Amino acid sequence: MDNILSDYQIGELKPFRVTSNKINSTLSVQIEQLLDEHSMREYMKMLGKHLGAANDKVTASIFIKRYAFLAVAYLYTMTLKNGKLSIAFENVSLETDEQDELWLPNFYFNNFHIETSKDNREKWREACVNNLFNNHLYPLLDCLSRVTKVSKLILWENIAVYVFWLYETILQKEGLTADVICRSKEDFQYLLFQAPGSLFGGYNENPLKRYYNERIYIEAYEKEVRPRNTCCYSYLTSSKKRCISCPQVCAAFPLVNEMQSREAQSDE
Repeated sequence: MDNILSDYQIGELKPFRVTSNKINSTLSVQIEQLLDEHSMREYMKMLGKHLGAANDKVTASIFIKRYAFLAVAYLYTMTLKNGKLSIAFENVSLETDEQDELWLPNFYFNNFHIETSKDNREKWREACVNNLFNNHLYPLLDCLSRVTKVSKLILWENIAVYVFWLYETILQKEGLTADVICRSKEDFQYLLFQAPGSLFGGYNENPLKRYYNERIYIEAYEKEVRPRNTCCYSYLTSSKKRCISCPQVCAAFPLVNEMQSREAQSDE
């Protein structure tokens, strides 16, 4: 059954950088254009200049780090609303304010049609996950990796950290019903431990699971963080900032060194 999100429901997605406004900007782009290698290469050149990125690999990493919010908006709708948001490439564009030095683009949808879950939610959920990762994200990651030579390991972790944030923080907040919290836990378990690699682009293993590391306490931040396996290269942009979960920040911890060693021995 197909429905259309109400204005209120669309407003709920704004924290995940969903917008109702188009912006006339050289960095605004229809997503389907980025499936073409030449168009992707040209866009990376423009974006890299805007970010002050050291090279194309840095630009590609930051691009996917920002693009991960599409996955967040989609999974939020899937879990909270039992709705599959239309993310066909021709339905989505990136809208960018060129005055924003950090480059925090928004996602514009030509329409907000959603397909609601059927009687068999587990089968419907499998189709939703396949639609997001296999049909939408993987083709972009693959094109981006070919054009910039960036490792897919970095790109997948850029997505994974925001998936973890959504399910461990946003969908566990007070005020949500017990049914929603229960469903969010079930969906998170499925995404990490039950969904086969084939739903993510033909992998033998689920590419998200490998990044679900144990949290460690970082005294400098007085909080627990989940150390990344890979560096997202944020410090190689004009912002020169590192994430608090940066493996270089956490490198003194044996657990992190062990994870980095395992990661170096594997490749996608």
